[in-house]
Amino acid sequence: MLIATLLTVHAIYSARPLAGVPPSGFTWSPDGSKLIYTVIAPDTSQPPVIRIRDVRSGTDRVLLRARSNLRGSRSRPLSQIVWSPDGTRIAYLNGDELWVDQVKSGSEHEIATGADDPQWSADGTRIAYVHENDLYVATLGSDERQRLTFTGSPTRINGDPDWLYSEELDVSHAYAWSPKGDAIAYLSFDESPIAPFPIQDYLPTINSVEEQRYPLAGRANARVSLHVVELSTGQDRLLYDGAPRDEYLVSFTWSPDDRAVLDEIVDRAQQHLRLELFPRDGASSRTLWRESNSRFIDEQPAPTWLPDGRFLWLSARGGVQGVYLVGLDGEARLLTGSTPIAAILRADEHVIYAAAMAPTRRELTLLAVPLHGGAPHIVTRRRGWHAISMPEHGDEYVDAFSSVSQPPIVTIRRLNSSQEQILFSTPSLASYDLGTTRELEIPSQWGLLDAVLTVPRDFDPRHRYPVIVTAYGGPLPVGDALPSADRWQGLYTFLLAQHGFLCFSIDGPASNVDRVANERLFSKRMGRIAMAGQLAGVAWLKRQPYVDASRLGLFGWSYGGYLTSFTLTHAPGVFRSGIAGAPPADWHFYDTAYTERYMGEPQHNARAYRETSVLPAAGRLDSQLLILQGSSDDNVHLMNSISLLEAFIKAGKRVEYFLYPGARHGVAGIAAQRDLYTRMLLWWERTL
Repeated sequence: MLIATLLTVHAIYSARPLAGVPPSGFTWSPDGSKLIYTVIAPDTSQPPVIRIRDVRSGTDRVLLRARSNLRGSRSRPLSQIVWSPDGTRIAYLNGDELWVDQVKSGSEHEIATGADDPQWSADGTRIAYVHENDLYVATLGSDERQRLTFTGSPTRINGDPDWLYSEELDVSHAYAWSPKGDAIAYLSFDESPIAPFPIQDYLPTINSVEEQRYPLAGRANARVSLHVVELSTGQDRLLYDGAPRDEYLVSFTWSPDDRAVLDEIVDRAQQHLRLELFPRDGASSRTLWRESNSRFIDEQPAPTWLPDGRFLWLSARGGVQGVYLVGLDGEARLLTGSTPIAAILRADEHVIYAAAMAPTRRELTLLAVPLHGGAPHIVTRRRGWHAISMPEHGDEYVDAFSSVSQPPIVTIRRLNSSQEQILFSTPSLASYDLGTTRELEIPSQWGLLDAVLTVPRDFDPRHRYPVIVTAYGGPLPVGDALPSADRWQGLYTFLLAQHGFLCFSIDGPASNVDRVANERLFSKRMGRIAMAGQLAGVAWLKRQPYVDASRLGLFGWSYGGYLTSFTLTHAPGVFRSGIAGAPPADWHFYDTAYTERYMGEPQHNARAYRETSVLPAAGRLDSQLLILQGSSDDNVHLMNSISLLEAFIKAGKRVEYFLYPGARHGVAGIAAQRDLYTRMLLWWERTL
């Protein structure tokens, strides 16, 4: 009889992990014939390797080796790569160095240092980039450099999204070339009203302090304005200033005729959104789209223009996020019915390809939507979770797929064909005798809630097991994977099952973002509504004969860390122990755009902030609690954990705390991850 091999933390988190390391960072050439992707180095402290694949011939080779793990900006991925319009060259960042590579010959040319966010002009003769918070343009084949803006400083950013816009408003680029290449539209951020927030790095011989402009809820935001600068004259024209009304100027795009810029503008309360068309010459603007909600609205990516001058816009105004076809006269038509749409992936004059939650809200698929009649249809064949990357043109696309029963596999597939090229498949795990994950629907006063339960392979329903409940619980965009999504749960879950734990996750009533009304439940009740899902899950668990209700644990990171600490202090006695990773302790300590979307400003909603805070309830803790965080977290600052510790000390409650030196909001690196997941396993074994 073959004895199964047990999983170990060291085998899961290693230079050559059991499950392998899927490629990422997919960047298609414009014609879809070539694909660049990133392969993480076996030693995660080392820079990644960038590979290129000719999808027609199937040949694959190393394109370059990154020289630095540093990235150009907080808002873009490592080794950002941008194809030239003709597909013969790439511009890429290696650390903060900007290079151009001839793809066929491999010859390289350095363009600039201290650069960020390269973007090609439409004719491929010039590259724009950001340097020291100002915009520059380099003309290829010469040493000519044109500086376009002159006000950049530590508190003035031109053409690069600040921390808030990149983190909370999903703005990846804060400038854009005009279609003819004779002007650039950009956002300018005046961060001087925001007090610098210190993030200390304790590791160097001499401690260093990073000053982050982090706007706390209820306090000053950056003053943001939209500009166009003409390359021929250098004239910088202000199109709109959002500062007087304290607005967010989110995603923007040029009209195809080169004559105007279309910008998404949202009020600070995030209850009103409009799409405003600003003529390039500074003439009066006009509004093409409006939507509002008395609780909050969600920001969207930039509109997608069609060749006929109309554009596609994502909106949830009808109760479900869908794709609307909008004309310059403001007339709009919903194209996607009741199917929740996560993103528009590509569009032409005939068809739209979109990422959709279909056929159920647990799944993500590639959906084809005809523009001129006909019903949308699902392109992907397998049930589960498909993360899709598509080129501007061509029939191939990348499909990163998994399900609760299928480990990840990454393929290059062809539209309307069963052909595929395998880029990555998870190595065989047959010898590890993994458990099984079951999809469940849990009854509650809000209807059925999605959940998953992982049990060991030798599961015995007559035995009573401890249960670890893993939660996120917070608001997520449509298409982001919730804990109960039909995708691979990861080997650590099965390791816990091998150690005798059941692993359970449930989505709360507000987390089911297939319907707008669900997400709106977060308004002014961030803790209570998220906790309600976990309590409904516990009520179901207690009815199962194989669950030991006296041995329940709760774990979450980020919002899940908040939910863990909130639940243990606001529903004492339910869970025996918990682990709270990087937990927001009080919403006064979090940023403006995220917090105020759901909570309003604290000066106007003091009761909501008080009732959603963990701190006043610290004295009610009667569970064992472990708090974990990175010492250099730039998202949930260390002040949150310190405030929690102070509240528990004053209340006479003993908790345990561990800090990861130099770690940001997540814990990276093999050694640190091994420590983290071993520490968590030992905690559950000791407390449950």
